[in-house]
Amino acid sequence: MRVPIRRRLLALPIAAVTAVALASCTVSGGADPAAVASSQAAAGNDQPRQGGTLNVAIGADLATLDPSKGSANTMALVGSAVYDTLMVVPKIGDLPQPNLAQSLTESADKMSWEMKLPTGVKFSDGTPFDAEAVKFNLDRNRAEGSTAAALLSSIDSVEVADPATVTIKMKHPFSNLPYAFSYDGSGTAGYVASPTALKQYGDDYTAHAAGVGPYKLQSWAPGQPVELVRNPDYWNKDKQVYLDKVVVKTIADPQSAYQALLAGDIDLMATVSPTLMKTAKENPQVNFVQGVGADQDSIILNVTRPPFDDVRVREALSKALNRQEIVDLTTEGLGKPAVNLFPEGNPFHSPAADPAYDVAGAKQLLAAYEADTGKKATFNYTCSNVRPASDVIVNQLKAAGFDVKFDALEPSAWLDQFFGKKYSAICWTMAGFLTPDLLPYRFLHSTGDLNTGGFKSAAFDEKADAARTATPEEQKTLWAEADTVLTKELPWVWTTSAPIGFVWSKKVHSVDFDEPARLRYSVPSFVNAWLQEG
Repeated sequence: MRVPIRRRLLALPIAAVTAVALASCTVSGGADPAAVASSQAAAGNDQPRQGGTLNVAIGADLATLDPSKGSANTMALVGSAVYDTLMVVPKIGDLPQPNLAQSLTESADKMSWEMKLPTGVKFSDGTPFDAEAVKFNLDRNRAEGSTAAALLSSIDSVEVADPATVTIKMKHPFSNLPYAFSYDGSGTAGYVASPTALKQYGDDYTAHAAGVGPYKLQSWAPGQPVELVRNPDYWNKDKQVYLDKVVVKTIADPQSAYQALLAGDIDLMATVSPTLMKTAKENPQVNFVQGVGADQDSIILNVTRPPFDDVRVREALSKALNRQEIVDLTTEGLGKPAVNLFPEGNPFHSPAADPAYDVAGAKQLLAAYEADTGKKATFNYTCSNVRPASDVIVNQLKAAGFDVKFDALEPSAWLDQFFGKKYSAICWTMAGFLTPDLLPYRFLHSTGDLNTGGFKSAAFDEKADAARTATPEEQKTLWAEADTVLTKELPWVWTTSAPIGFVWSKKVHSVDFDEPARLRYSVPSFVNAWLQEG
């Protein structure tokens, strides 16, 4: 029996896994969504209107729009507007649904998928979007060195059956493949770029990026705002695109971005600063909503270099952290301690936990390390200068006997350290994920494109790979076992949950902010936004 995913038909044998427990949401700086809608209706401004320019702030420059090279949230913000996605998960907790792909059908033996595509669609450069274009992108995105390769590693080959049909042959069953083609805030496997533009412009492609999304790229240059304009030929005629133009500006400092919003220079931003979230929530001049994702902060340890090539030092670091103190001092009551890959409320949550706070135990481990190696546990802790917990963490590490220096970097420089594998220990956030086959696999599997800390564990790989071919209940068991490996090997040491906030001008409206389960991580999506007149 073949099981298709078609528009308006959800019959996918995929584990209905969501990496979050949906929390109740309140839009502040006003009221809850129903009250906001009521007041807008009373004022006669509840009807979406077309036109206007939206200014959006992001914390780091957009480096690329090449789907085989992009990974960070800045790529997701612009990429989802320029490309759209083959599949879509409308809200966190939903199953993948057809989007640009009209259907995605798994074969009875689970060794192939058939993807049906629309006809008559063109890229923004005028070239045809068809099965050849999808095959070109999938082959390119699963090639060695691509940032999408880990997501697509289960694919053996891609074939064109006809201009509107792609056949995907699998190395082994992978029932969660449709998630990989959905918008997940970080992965790019669901983006299809113009093969003509990719071939013609090569390394200069980003300035000429061409997709089939609701917006077209008007201009991009390093260090300059990204400008997008409405795509008049957008394929999805059932979806209204309201804005004439979107300008994406890099403002690294969140307080500066907030002041720019108050001054009317930007209209929309996201923030991970609990202090700023509290300020925005209490300010009637703006709207604020807290995201519902289960993001978690951590410290990634580079296990390929001293001192973290020794598991005793990694364990000492975990024991040095008083997670509750970090929460109390830095999260304004919005955070919780984090102790493993799957937070409470996640269907995959298990009892596995990183070693708990134990300063005496940490000192004993460091003493044994120093006695055996003749060296102190010396390293630099690298973090973005907008993260609130760094000083508390560094002080706790020093109190346990670590010789640690804090490198506070601008967001772009911090990202460069991560992607360049230039760190010993670096702060990072594991964003809430649709399924562990996505971000966790990419960060922690030995073949993962985001595994910049060099973690290689045959035991972890075995469990994560087996989960890709398992039943939903078997997946939970296997990922619990994989998480246990992580809490023993400690390539990542978890610190706290990571609240995300979205702040926007009173003139901006979007169903995404009324229902923040539609949002992903710290990506201030604008594809459904419209501007109030006046």
